[in-house]
Amino acid sequence: MESTNLFDPSLALTPSELVLLSGEQFAKKVLADNTKLLHSEASVSVSQLGQAILAAAFLANEKSGATKLDIRQKKALLGLRKVNGLFVIPVNESIVWPENSFESHICKLAEKMGDKNEVARIVYSWLGHDSSSPWNAVIHEVKEGLSSRGLLDRREEKKLKVFTSVNHELLPDTLGFAEPARIDAVKQLLTNCQNSHKEVWDLLVKQLKKAISDRTEQSDSDF
Repeated sequence: MESTNLFDPSLALTPSELVLLSGEQFAKKVLADNTKLLHSEASVSVSQLGQAILAAAFLANEKSGATKLDIRQKKALLGLRKVNGLFVIPVNESIVWPENSFESHICKLAEKMGDKNEVARIVYSWLGHDSSSPWNAVIHEVKEGLSSRGLLDRREEKKLKVFTSVNHELLPDTLGFAEPARIDAVKQLLTNCQNSHKEVWDLLVKQLKKAISDRTEQSDSDF
């Protein structure tokens, strides 16, 4: 049943999860580094999809009234100059997103971090550890959130009796929660920010990329 509030946090799927389940509408296939979608055989750019997932969550949190995105200056270059940063300000704690969704983690981390609740720090903390492909880690974590609520089938598979891989499969009923009107609303939310709030959008993308860069494993060849 379609809700009149397309950003209602009580609905089964959050905006970031809607992006994941309709990835072809938010990302395109590129020459390398693609990820297979859950609901089809198609593949899209892992970085484009990951960025859309994260951006949708931050903007939807603000749209719902749970948080506010605030541009303010911070010190850079050992305090020698100041630059603009994008911070997440908790506004309404009574707004509760589905458990283990990225939207819910944003609210909790923004509250916990106090005046250090910058977008990049929130994503960095949420990811938890460095990896060779943090964009893939973003997608994996969103899938884990869905599987924890019974919306994806999670299966572990041991390889060479040492390494464990995790596979997520879409359950038949889950896709039914991805209402076209809500997907369109998320697309419009992203487009509106890019076109009408360019400074916010540019800082948001910059900080998302910084978090991913900071979570990228360094190899010996990097030094």
